[in-house]
Amino acid sequence: MLSEVNNVRQLVELLSDDGFTEAITQAEDLVNDVNDTLERVERVEDEAGEAVKEANRTLVAVDRRLDKVDRTINLLEAKIEAGFSLGFFVFAVNFYLGGDYLFAISLGFMGLLGAGQLLVTIRNIPQVEKLRWGAARVAKRLGYQDLADDIADPDQPVEQQPGEQQPGEQQPDENERRPRR
Repeated sequence: MLSEVNNVRQLVELLSDDGFTEAITQAEDLVNDVNDTLERVERVEDEAGEAVKEANRTLVAVDRRLDKVDRTINLLEAKIEAGFSLGFFVFAVNFYLGGDYLFAISLGFMGLLGAGQLLVTIRNIPQVEKLRWGAARVAKRLGYQDLADDIADPDQPVEQQPGEQQPGEQQPDENERRPRR
């Protein structure tokens, strides 16, 4: 018991020491400063997270706009290819009627190459993709699975309409979705 009283006396002497009390006060102030700093860091992290989300939404919007520009360019390419193909065929017929058969054949061949590329471009136009999807869907419902597989785009399941996102892709927020046409 004497040792416990001695321990309490030593503790009271230690607590009454001004240097020790000042050190404890400084430690408490330091802990409070650290807590304030951690709160500011958490706020900055939250703001950074919101900035990342906003940047992601912006990138999704930019990606949609670029997709729309890409479709517009594809349509322009199709029109240009159609014009050149038609022009090659017209000149081929003109040279054929003029008796220059070799040149007419070469122009006709170039027209065929242009027409082939035109078919590839037309196949990738969104409206044509939707028509192919619809035809594949009808063929599947009528029980012609092989025909549906032949009509459908191999990268686009028949169950999924063109333009829809694959499972696992990030869905945009509700207010970012553009209306379907």
